[in-house]
Amino acid sequence: MRVHTGVAKFATILLIAGLAISAPLFAAGAKEASKIRIGYIVKTLGNPFWQKYKDGAEAAGKKLGVSVTVRDVPTEGDFKAQLDVAKTMVSQNYKAIVAASITNTNLIPAIAEANKRNIRWVVVSEDQDPAVLAKMNASVTTKCRLSFYDEGVLIGKYIAKRLDGKGEVGIVAGMAGTSATTDRIQGIKDVFKDYPDLKIVSTQPGDWQREKAHDIAVNMMHANPGLSAIIANNDDMALGATAAVKQAGKEGKVFVTGDDGTDQAYQAIKDGSLAATVDGLPWLIAYYSVFAATKAVVEKADTLPNLSLHPFLVTKDNVDDVLKLSPRPTQAAFDENKNIYTPIPGYPTN
Repeated sequence: MRVHTGVAKFATILLIAGLAISAPLFAAGAKEASKIRIGYIVKTLGNPFWQKYKDGAEAAGKKLGVSVTVRDVPTEGDFKAQLDVAKTMVSQNYKAIVAASITNTNLIPAIAEANKRNIRWVVVSEDQDPAVLAKMNASVTTKCRLSFYDEGVLIGKYIAKRLDGKGEVGIVAGMAGTSATTDRIQGIKDVFKDYPDLKIVSTQPGDWQREKAHDIAVNMMHANPGLSAIIANNDDMALGATAAVKQAGKEGKVFVTGDDGTDQAYQAIKDGSLAATVDGLPWLIAYYSVFAATKAVVEKADTLPNLSLHPFLVTKDNVDDVLKLSPRPTQAAFDENKNIYTPIPGYPTN
């Protein structure tokens, strides 16, 4: 991927101007842009994390002058409902569809149908199973996402440093079988290989649910009196775990980390009940993914280079800066990603 030479200037403009989303100041692509309809599928807007996706996607749509329609389903376990949403969007002949699938296979039938209709498909969040794609003769145009494994490594290193390389850790996992869960945990485990006195004593699936995570945390602390930390695979579960820690009177003895980067988690870090979380850059991923979808439509590209972002750790040391700009990313987050954007001829450059 070619790196944009104006990264520093671009990031500064974004921060100073707050990523202004007024009417597009371009002419060459304006007429064509008004005809581009992009369908955007998230998991559930009941989770604040996906609300940031919606905000970022709509901001990019306004910037480019394209139409972006965001759809979700009631919960992050509604596989069939999400497929129905995707099939409906395909039947409505959107020019492109961007989707955060619940699993790495549940939307592949819709991807196959989109291919037949020449609808571009951009993957965000959960990656797609290559074997199932091949079996169904389906393909995606591009991916705009970060590495779940890198998120796990980031949290693993934070835990190792915080505990001085020794202690008992419990993991409240996400939904079984998803790469968000599997890859995050693998990243944590790979870091812990270098710390023989750092033990994972329990791993239980919380299915992304706050209430379930609360109960799991209660049981973990009861079964493991020496527990020092609880790692939750998303922020909703982390907030459930922090409530359990408080109820058990173990604040200061057991600390909790999350993942995703929701404002509720940031506020919990500020208040001291949550130790850290990973900013999964939902706004930035959504913003860039709409640019990628538009680029594919305008350039009639069947494939584009993937856009790979890097996660960003949020702790008490930087949470004020993060909250100040949320849902938009900070300067540090832009610097971490070195600006992956490539221009679309005739359209705004950022």
